[in-house]
Amino acid sequence: MKKFLIFVLVIVALCTTDIELIKQPREQLIKDLISMLSKSTKVQRPSAASLARADIDAQLTLSEEQAEHLNEELADDTAMRNFFKQYCLEREMSLYFFTDKLENICDIVESAMRKTGAL
Repeated sequence: MKKFLIFVLVIVALCTTDIELIKQPREQLIKDLISMLSKSTKVQRPSAASLARADIDAQLTLSEEQAEHLNEELADDTAMRNFFKQYCLEREMSLYFFTDKLENICDIVESAMRKTGAL
């Protein structure tokens, strides 16, 4: 029983220490375990970009050129954040979207980012 108690105390000490030599591998192990568990349970979280793209398709009618451009801009979450920053926050002019349509797209993208926690 003493050996088990000592083993438990050592494990607790390793899990609660802030020593960098122990902390970094421990955090990496936790991330790997969470990733493995997520894949094994087949939890699929929709990305913010795919959610935004689906909402835009449902709410707006786009020309073929606009749709192609939007597919490039919303290819993944990083590209979508760049699009949001450039056209929605910094208010740069877009060659494909103007005034109301751009504002609607910005609202939809922002909503999708809030839903998925990407904002």
